[in-house]
Formats: sequence, structure tokens, C-alpha cells
Amino acid sequence: MNPVNNSKSPLLSLPAELRTQILSHVFDENLNHNGLISYDCPGGLYLDDEYTVSTHLQPLLVCRQLYADGHHLAFAKTYFVMTNLFFSVPERSSRFLRKKTIESIRHLTFVADARHFRALEEWGMYPFGMPNLQLETLTIVLYRSTFYHYVFDFTASVVQLLRNLRNVKRIEFVRNAALVKGSLKTWYNRLVGLIMKVDHHERYEVSPPRVEGTWWVWGFDEVEQRFWLEAREAKALVDEETYLQGILPLMEELRVSVEGEEWNPDPRSRRHYY
Repeated sequence: MNPVNNSKSPLLSLPAELRTQILSHVFDENLNHNGLISYDCPGGLYLDDEYTVSTHLQPLLVCRQLYADGHHLAFAKTYFVMTNLFFSVPERSSRFLRKKTIESIRHLTFVADARHFRALEEWGMYPFGMPNLQLETLTIVLYRSTFYHYVFDFTASVVQLLRNLRNVKRIEFVRNAALVKGSLKTWYNRLVGLIMKVDHHERYEVSPPRVEGTWWVWGFDEVEQRFWLEAREAKALVDEETYLQGILPLMEELRVSVEGEEWNPDPRSRRHYY
């Protein structure tokens, strides 16, 4: 990046506050591109193979001053998509990004296979085990190959992660036309069922009660073949009857969803049904 003579640049002659407002409008457009596309055909959303983060950060290359003014803003308004299965978020980010820059990232997507699902158990309370990463959206895209995903093997570990996870407002799981034993919707239903089962157990069947750190609300999109969980504050500890009355609508929604799921005869797909 080369320095620009302020006397020849109307933009750089503006006050910093105005330059920041202009850059905010420029990078707002990035939020319309999340790295996923739909071909209007069976299979739902797909990972966009042509999506690149660098394309959406190009205005920062104009000069050093605009980079200084706008790089935190640009990182907050850009979807970072990692398709390399061997990419280590903690390692690469600490090597190439400053702490304040990492704190600016709000949208992160990564492609996952079984290794990534196993690694979720090691995250602890924060995404990727990084306390300075504060995400509005975390998207997990299933790796598309000729092999099946046995996502039911990870139902229990995902539920335990969700109970304690912080610094993530929304998590999405996207099928990406990958092969899933038992179907993505079946896994979603079992995941939701176990969330409620574990929550009840931790509140009323252990002493002292262990209330979740984060409660989640959820939804499934049949057409796009994805589901999401949005973070909410932990539910208050109330008597069991009041709790069951409050959870009853969620149980009814789950019952209806289960009745509409696809059936797969493979016994491994039912390994963690609850």
C-alpha cells in the first residue's frame, strides 16, 4: 500500500468520522454475501467455490490511511470462510492477525468433517477455545465427498458444548449436499431432543442443580437443508412443574418435526436417538 497525498485526495481530506461512515456503507454490501449459494435445485444451500474473502476486503488496499480507518470495520462486516480441512483457526489467526483484529471478526464459516466435530469437545466455553473471538454467526458446513457423515456420533458432545458456549450469537449447520446417514433433519430432531433431556436432568435430577450457561432457540429449513440455534440467556431455576409447562410447546414442536423426518434403516444413524 502506498501513501496518498491528502491534498490530492478529497476522501482523505475529510474528517476521520466521515471517512468511517463512508467505509461503513462500502462494507455493508459484504453482509449480503455469506459464501453460500442456492442453485434452485434439490440439495439446498451449497458452499460457493468462487467466494473469496480477499475480494471483499479490496477497498483496504487503496492506501495505508484507509486500511487504518477501516480494517476493523471491514473484518466485522465480512464473512470469513475456511474451506481447507487442515486449517487451524487459533494457529493461523494468532500468527497473522493482531488481537484487536481477531476481536473484530463477527462471521466465521468452516467446512467440517469428523475430525472437526471431535474437536468441538475441546473448545470449552469459547469458539475454537478463543476467548477474544466474539461471533454473531458461526456456520459449520459439512464436507461434501463420497463418504457419509455419521453426525449422530457427535450428538452428545455438541449438546454439552452448547450448554457452556459463550461469545456466539447464532450457530448454523449446513448440509452442503453432503451425504448424511439418517438425514440432517433426523439429526436435528435428536439434537433438540437431547438438549431438552439433558437440561431437565441437570436441573432436577442432580444436586446441586446445574443450570445451563446458554439457552438456545432453534429452527430447521427444509429447502435450504440447514438448521440454526440462536443464543439466549439461561432459563431461571423454577419448580419442575412450572418448567415442564414452559417446555411443553417445544416438545410438541419436536413431536411434529419427528413425524415429518426421513427414515433411514441404517442402524448407525440411530445410534444416539433420544
